[in-house]
Amino acid sequence: MCKENEGALGLNKYPLPYNCKLCGNQENPDDFCNESNRVVETMLKQHVCFNCAFWMNIVNSQAPPGQIIVGHTYYIAHPYVKRPMNRIKGNNGKEMYIRMFNGELIKSNNVWCKGEIPEQFREQLPDTANFLSLMTFQKLANNNHKCYARGCWNRYHCVRYNMDCEKDGPFNTVPQSYIIGSDECPSFINKTELKNTIQW
Repeated sequence: MCKENEGALGLNKYPLPYNCKLCGNQENPDDFCNESNRVVETMLKQHVCFNCAFWMNIVNSQAPPGQIIVGHTYYIAHPYVKRPMNRIKGNNGKEMYIRMFNGELIKSNNVWCKGEIPEQFREQLPDTANFLSLMTFQKLANNNHKCYARGCWNRYHCVRYNMDCEKDGPFNTVPQSYIIGSDECPSFINKTELKNTIQW
Protein backbone atom coordinates (compact mmCIF):
# COMPACT_ATOMS: atom_id res chain seq x y z
CA MET A 1 0.00 0.00 0.00
CA CYS A 2 1.01 3.63 -0.10
CA LYS A 3 3.37 4.15 2.79
CA GLU A 4 1.64 7.32 3.93
CA ASN A 5 -1.66 5.44 4.27
CA GLU A 6 -0.35 2.13 5.52
CA GLY A 7 -2.43 0.90 8.44
CA ALA A 8 -5.06 3.63 8.10
CA LEU A 9 -7.82 1.11 7.44
CA GLY A 10 -6.44 -1.51 9.81
CA LEU A 11 -6.52 -4.11 7.03
CA ASN A 12 -4.39 -7.10 6.13
CA LYS A 13 -1.45 -6.13 3.95
CA TYR A 14 -0.22 -8.00 0.90
CA PRO A 15 2.90 -7.61 -1.26
CA LEU A 16 2.50 -5.25 -4.19
CA PRO A 17 1.19 -6.06 -6.67
CA TYR A 18 -0.79 -9.26 -6.06
CA ASN A 19 -2.98 -11.58 -8.11
CA CYS A 20 -6.68 -11.81 -7.28
CA LYS A 21 -7.38 -15.16 -5.58
CA LEU A 22 -10.69 -15.47 -7.50
CA CYS A 23 -9.99 -14.42 -11.08
CA GLY A 24 -6.19 -14.23 -11.15
CA ASN A 25 -6.04 -10.66 -12.43
CA GLN A 26 -3.19 -8.56 -11.10
CA GLU A 27 -4.11 -5.76 -8.72
CA ASN A 28 -2.03 -2.93 -7.31
CA PRO A 29 -3.40 -1.43 -4.06
CA ASP A 30 -1.35 1.70 -4.73
CA ASP A 31 -4.03 2.57 -7.28
CA PHE A 32 -6.50 2.90 -4.39
CA CYS A 33 -4.31 4.53 -1.74
CA ASN A 34 -6.65 7.53 -1.53
CA GLU A 35 -9.83 5.46 -1.50
CA SER A 36 -11.80 4.45 1.58
CA ASN A 37 -14.99 2.53 0.83
CA ARG A 38 -16.52 -0.92 1.25
CA VAL A 39 -15.22 -2.22 -2.07
CA VAL A 40 -11.63 -1.24 -1.31
CA GLU A 41 -11.91 -2.69 2.19
CA THR A 42 -13.18 -5.99 0.82
CA MET A 43 -10.48 -5.97 -1.87
CA LEU A 44 -7.68 -5.63 0.67
CA LYS A 45 -9.17 -7.92 3.31
CA GLN A 46 -9.98 -10.74 0.89
CA HIS A 47 -6.95 -10.38 -1.38
CA VAL A 48 -9.10 -9.90 -4.49
CA CYS A 49 -9.22 -7.38 -7.32
CA PHE A 50 -11.51 -4.36 -7.24
CA ASN A 51 -13.99 -5.94 -9.67
CA CYS A 52 -14.31 -9.17 -7.66
CA ALA A 53 -14.63 -7.18 -4.44
CA PHE A 54 -17.50 -5.21 -5.98
CA TRP A 55 -19.42 -8.41 -6.79
CA MET A 56 -18.53 -10.04 -3.47
CA ASN A 57 -20.20 -7.14 -1.67
CA ILE A 58 -23.34 -7.56 -3.78
CA VAL A 59 -23.47 -11.30 -3.07
CA ASN A 60 -23.04 -10.73 0.67
CA SER A 61 -25.57 -7.90 0.94
CA GLN A 62 -29.34 -7.93 1.09
CA ALA A 63 -30.81 -7.48 -2.37
CA PRO A 64 -31.88 -3.85 -2.85
CA PRO A 65 -35.40 -2.97 -4.05
CA GLY A 66 -35.68 -3.29 -7.81
CA GLN A 67 -32.80 -5.73 -8.27
CA ILE A 68 -33.19 -7.74 -11.46
CA ILE A 69 -30.74 -10.01 -13.25
CA VAL A 70 -31.23 -10.65 -16.96
CA GLY A 71 -28.79 -12.52 -19.16
CA HIS A 72 -26.12 -12.51 -16.42
CA THR A 73 -26.33 -8.71 -16.24
CA TYR A 74 -27.26 -6.87 -13.05
CA TYR A 75 -29.81 -4.04 -13.10
CA ILE A 76 -31.70 -1.88 -10.63
CA ALA A 77 -35.20 -0.99 -11.81
CA HIS A 78 -36.34 2.04 -9.84
CA PRO A 79 -40.02 3.08 -9.67
CA TYR A 80 -41.44 4.84 -12.70
CA VAL A 81 -40.59 8.56 -12.73
CA LYS A 82 -43.43 10.90 -13.72
CA ARG A 83 -42.17 14.18 -12.26
CA PRO A 84 -39.91 16.05 -12.62
CA MET A 85 -39.31 15.29 -16.28
CA ASN A 86 -35.76 16.67 -16.15
CA ARG A 87 -34.65 14.22 -13.48
CA ILE A 88 -31.61 12.14 -14.51
CA LYS A 89 -32.82 8.60 -15.20
CA GLY A 90 -31.17 5.33 -16.12
CA ASN A 91 -31.02 4.39 -19.80
CA ASN A 92 -31.89 8.04 -20.64
CA GLY A 93 -35.41 7.51 -19.36
CA LYS A 94 -36.31 4.84 -21.91
CA GLU A 95 -39.32 2.75 -20.87
CA MET A 96 -38.38 -0.85 -20.17
CA TYR A 97 -40.72 -3.78 -19.65
CA ILE A 98 -39.74 -6.64 -17.39
CA ARG A 99 -41.24 -9.97 -16.35
CA MET A 100 -39.86 -11.52 -13.18
CA PHE A 101 -39.63 -15.31 -13.08
CA ASN A 102 -42.37 -15.26 -10.42
CA GLY A 103 -44.70 -13.60 -12.95
CA GLU A 104 -44.49 -10.04 -11.58
CA LEU A 105 -44.56 -7.38 -14.29
CA ILE A 106 -42.51 -4.18 -14.02
CA LYS A 107 -42.55 -1.04 -16.15
CA SER A 108 -39.80 1.46 -15.44
CA ASN A 109 -38.20 4.44 -17.13
CA ASN A 110 -35.37 4.49 -14.60
CA VAL A 111 -33.33 1.31 -15.02
CA TRP A 112 -29.62 1.39 -14.23
CA CYS A 113 -27.19 -1.25 -15.43
CA LYS A 114 -24.52 -2.21 -12.89
CA GLY A 115 -22.58 -4.48 -15.20
CA GLU A 116 -22.18 -8.04 -16.43
CA ILE A 117 -21.78 -10.56 -13.62
CA PRO A 118 -18.44 -12.40 -13.81
CA GLU A 119 -18.58 -16.16 -14.31
CA GLN A 120 -17.43 -16.91 -10.76
CA PHE A 121 -20.46 -15.12 -9.23
CA ARG A 122 -23.26 -16.34 -11.50
CA GLU A 123 -24.25 -19.25 -9.30
CA GLN A 124 -24.86 -16.87 -6.37
CA LEU A 125 -26.50 -14.27 -8.64
CA PRO A 126 -28.72 -16.24 -11.06
CA ASP A 127 -31.06 -14.68 -13.59
CA THR A 128 -34.37 -13.49 -12.12
CA ALA A 129 -36.21 -11.90 -15.07
CA ASN A 130 -36.58 -11.28 -18.79
CA PHE A 131 -37.15 -8.15 -20.84
CA LEU A 132 -40.35 -7.83 -22.88
CA SER A 133 -41.53 -5.82 -25.84
CA LEU A 134 -44.31 -3.31 -25.17
CA MET A 135 -46.79 -5.54 -27.03
CA THR A 136 -45.93 -8.62 -24.95
CA PHE A 137 -46.01 -6.58 -21.75
CA GLN A 138 -49.49 -5.31 -22.60
CA LYS A 139 -50.71 -8.83 -23.39
CA LEU A 140 -49.60 -10.05 -19.98
CA ALA A 141 -50.72 -6.94 -18.13
CA ASN A 142 -54.22 -7.21 -19.61
CA ASN A 143 -54.48 -10.94 -18.98
CA ASN A 144 -51.79 -12.57 -16.85
CA HIS A 145 -53.56 -15.91 -16.37
CA LYS A 146 -51.82 -19.27 -16.17
CA CYS A 147 -52.71 -21.91 -18.75
CA TYR A 148 -53.56 -25.47 -17.72
CA ALA A 149 -54.31 -26.87 -21.18
CA ARG A 150 -52.37 -30.12 -20.85
CA GLY A 151 -53.28 -31.21 -24.37
CA CYS A 152 -52.30 -28.01 -26.17
CA TRP A 153 -49.60 -28.57 -28.76
CA ASN A 154 -48.19 -25.11 -28.10
CA ARG A 155 -47.75 -25.69 -24.39
CA TYR A 156 -43.97 -26.18 -24.25
CA HIS A 157 -43.45 -22.93 -26.14
CA CYS A 158 -45.99 -20.80 -24.27
CA VAL A 159 -45.12 -18.37 -21.49
CA ARG A 160 -48.49 -18.99 -19.83
CA TYR A 161 -48.33 -22.78 -19.55
CA ASN A 162 -48.03 -24.16 -16.02
CA MET A 163 -45.66 -27.13 -16.11
CA ASP A 164 -47.06 -28.32 -12.78
CA CYS A 165 -49.81 -29.88 -14.92
CA GLU A 166 -47.32 -32.55 -15.95
CA LYS A 167 -46.09 -33.78 -12.59
CA ASP A 168 -47.41 -37.21 -13.55
CA GLY A 169 -46.11 -37.02 -17.10
CA PRO A 170 -47.30 -35.45 -20.39
CA PHE A 171 -50.91 -35.83 -21.48
CA ASN A 172 -49.98 -36.33 -25.13
CA THR A 173 -47.10 -36.08 -27.58
CA VAL A 174 -46.74 -33.04 -29.80
CA PRO A 175 -46.32 -34.10 -33.46
CA GLN A 176 -42.90 -33.28 -34.85
CA SER A 177 -44.55 -31.72 -37.89
CA TYR A 178 -46.61 -29.28 -35.82
CA ILE A 179 -45.88 -25.59 -36.55
CA ILE A 180 -45.74 -23.64 -33.28
CA GLY A 181 -48.56 -21.13 -32.99
CA SER A 182 -50.46 -22.42 -36.01
CA ASP A 183 -53.67 -22.99 -34.04
CA GLU A 184 -53.84 -19.18 -33.48
CA CYS A 185 -54.69 -19.44 -29.79
CA PRO A 186 -55.47 -15.85 -28.64
CA SER A 187 -53.70 -16.45 -25.31
CA PHE A 188 -50.50 -17.90 -26.78
CA ILE A 189 -47.28 -15.99 -26.01
CA ASN A 190 -44.18 -17.60 -27.48
CA LYS A 191 -41.23 -17.96 -25.10
CA THR A 192 -39.06 -16.42 -27.81
CA GLU A 193 -40.67 -13.09 -26.85
CA LEU A 194 -38.78 -13.22 -23.53
CA LYS A 195 -35.49 -11.42 -24.11
CA ASN A 196 -32.18 -11.73 -22.25
CA THR A 197 -30.73 -8.54 -23.67
CA ILE A 198 -31.93 -4.98 -24.21
CA GLN A 199 -30.87 -2.37 -26.72
CA TRP A 200 -29.48 0.62 -24.83
